[in-house]
Amino acid sequence: MNAITVEGLGKTFKAKVKEPGLSGSWRSIFNPVYREVHAVAGIDFKVDSGEMLAFIGPNGAGKSTTIKMLTGILHPSAGQAQVLGFVPWKERYQMSFRIGAVFGQRSQLWYHLPPLDTFDLLARIYEIP
Repeated sequence: MNAITVEGLGKTFKAKVKEPGLSGSWRSIFNPVYREVHAVAGIDFKVDSGEMLAFIGPNGAGKSTTIKMLTGILHPSAGQAQVLGFVPWKERYQMSFRIGAVFGQRSQLWYHLPPLDTFDLLARIYEIP
């Protein structure tokens, strides 16, 4: 059984184009121009139940955006996904009792504790088995 199924998942953001100078700033306030930024384009993969997966890539490759879509934080612009039988962006509340995600920020780690001890401590604080 697949724990995660992703087909054609994509996310596009609108980004405001900034024009140089003071007059460009005024124009962009009253008549903004936008461009599309493709953060994730057409991802397909399956993860079986019990399988471990490393999701790696260079900065800006769309890793965090993909994880946010799989946890229901972001709605995709294209494609479909199922996590444990749930559609994440439609059934986020129900799914949240079955999954967990920790976005690795160095600020979440304490410099005097090894990372595994930090994760163990956070698991105890948040009552994660």
